[in-house]
Amino acid sequence: LNSIQDFVISKDVRNSNLYLTKFSTLMRKVLDASGQNKVRLSDEIDMLRLYLDLEQLRFGAEMTYTIECAEGMDVEGIFLPSMIIQPFVENAIKHGLLHKKGEKRLEIRFKVLDNELICNILDNGVGRKRSAEIKARATVAHTSFSTAATVKRLDLIRSLYGAAVNLAIMDLEANGEAQGTEVKLTLPIMNPMQPLMN
Repeated sequence: LNSIQDFVISKDVRNSNLYLTKFSTLMRKVLDASGQNKVRLSDEIDMLRLYLDLEQLRFGAEMTYTIECAEGMDVEGIFLPSMIIQPFVENAIKHGLLHKKGEKRLEIRFKVLDNELICNILDNGVGRKRSAEIKARATVAHTSFSTAATVKRLDLIRSLYGAAVNLAIMDLEANGEAQGTEVKLTLPIMNPMQPLMN
């Protein structure tokens, strides 16, 4: 919203309209998804693209992102718990890329293996250790509600589906230097007719 406000103040009507439209579309999609137990992967990807387009506004040309699906994936026929991926993408930006100087890259990859949906979220940010140091120096402590809520949701889904739900977070390093973070999220592929907890 601050970035959009900058366009308004500078009287950049074209970009103001463009990003306000994207923002309102994102809000509609978030509201729709929040009322559903599960969503199509295609809808989740659309929402992620809108969110990342708005984040690119903040970072400018420094930030790039890609969203890739393995060849032959049926993104219309795959269902997953709604709003389960975005908090991890937000964390990659907020804790990894925000504090990185220069090129900021984010990659989201989807594939299906043994009837499970695997999502990898990779960033080239400052890494978890450096992020924790920055957070410790902050004058106001902040607890991430979205991450805590998402982990609780994963626990609930795991209790229904067993080992098909898994979260792994790995530090990426080269020669002892932080190169970013990778989140690997494994989820059951939802049957569109199968009920899921609210």
